[in-house]
Amino acid sequence: MSLRSKMLAMSTIPVIVLVFAVTYAVSAQRTASRTNEEVDRTTGVRRELAEIQHDLAIAESSVRGFVLTGHARMREDYSEAVIELRGDLEDLKARVTEPLQRNRLEPLEVLVEERLATLQGVLRIGRDRTPETQDRLETFFLHGQTITNAIRGLTEQMELTASELMTERIAARDAAFARSYLIQVIAMPAAIFVAMTLMAGFTGGIVKRVAKMGENAYRLDKGQPLDRPDTSNDELGSLSRAIVRTGAHLSDLQAELRRHATVDDLTGLANRRGFFALGEHELLVAARTRSSVALLFMDVDGLKRVNDELGHVAGDMLLKEAADVIRETIRASDIAGRLGGDEFCVLLMGDPALDPDRVVDRMRDTLDQHNAREGRTFRVSVSMGIASLPPGRSVTLEELIDAADERMYEDKRAKQQEAQPVWSI
Repeated sequence: MSLRSKMLAMSTIPVIVLVFAVTYAVSAQRTASRTNEEVDRTTGVRRELAEIQHDLAIAESSVRGFVLTGHARMREDYSEAVIELRGDLEDLKARVTEPLQRNRLEPLEVLVEERLATLQGVLRIGRDRTPETQDRLETFFLHGQTITNAIRGLTEQMELTASELMTERIAARDAAFARSYLIQVIAMPAAIFVAMTLMAGFTGGIVKRVAKMGENAYRLDKGQPLDRPDTSNDELGSLSRAIVRTGAHLSDLQAELRRHATVDDLTGLANRRGFFALGEHELLVAARTRSSVALLFMDVDGLKRVNDELGHVAGDMLLKEAADVIRETIRASDIAGRLGGDEFCVLLMGDPALDPDRVVDRMRDTLDQHNAREGRTFRVSVSMGIASLPPGRSVTLEELIDAADERMYEDKRAKQQEAQPVWSI
């Protein structure tokens, strides 16, 4: 059943009761009903104006807090306040009907957007304090305060007008109720009570369902698992199920995109992006826990010659086999990646007793086992260099790679002097 059908069904009971009372007080009831709506709308205008000032104050304080402390939570509070602020403006536009108030609404929206632009400017500068950015920051604050004062003045005018209108409408409503009191003392309160009870329950259910959809939308935005959809057969149920289906589809797409963004398709190891993302994080953890770290840099020998003489398919097989050697040698806690071309890296994580040389020896043993297999058309050979990081010391992953790369070239030069063949047909 559609939402419209449900509302019509609930309206049937109060309509049957009201029809008898309307016969005697139709004029007064219309006046009272119309006035009640206008009072509610005017009250809503005042409430939305107060919410706008409140949300704007939160946004301003969050930006100032972020500039002073740099806490990411402050920036999140600002974003949430901006969303609430824009939502309040939309609600205000829906409630304002008086020409004078509508004329004031457009400049209010312009001022709010201009104020948000100054706050966004402050966020772009952030905590990067230089003489030039400090001058710009002060300019944004001064200009923003001027806009805030203008917004406050405009909202106070709108609140004053709303208060005056509400006073007039309340007086009109009281007069209408006074005229129809005797007739409405029994039938009308009962009808209104029934209608309000039904509508409150109905509205409460809708609000709860919409809130659940809003929570799923939030989870969808954050990439979190979604709750079960609404099983109702009305419009909200269909929309809820569509959100959940979309969330599942997007989750699959995001997982696929993350895999392509961080995994090397040829070898199955982490690509450069994925290796650096994991490696930088692990270096920070190692520095905090005072764990030993070592980085093994490897360059596959003879890849160009294999490509030239045996073809690129054989070259790809050489790279895949080099990756297999790495996987068979390292532990699950270590991080391996292909940086590009014929270059591989392994970040070795361990306790203070970590012995990187043993890893190199195991790698060479694994290479020997692969090269001892029958029917091979090329040997797998890698030049290796290793750089160790004492416990507690902090360096960047790029610095660690540079150090290991230099030692790798020492190994490669030594092999070239020995003139060891790395492939055969």
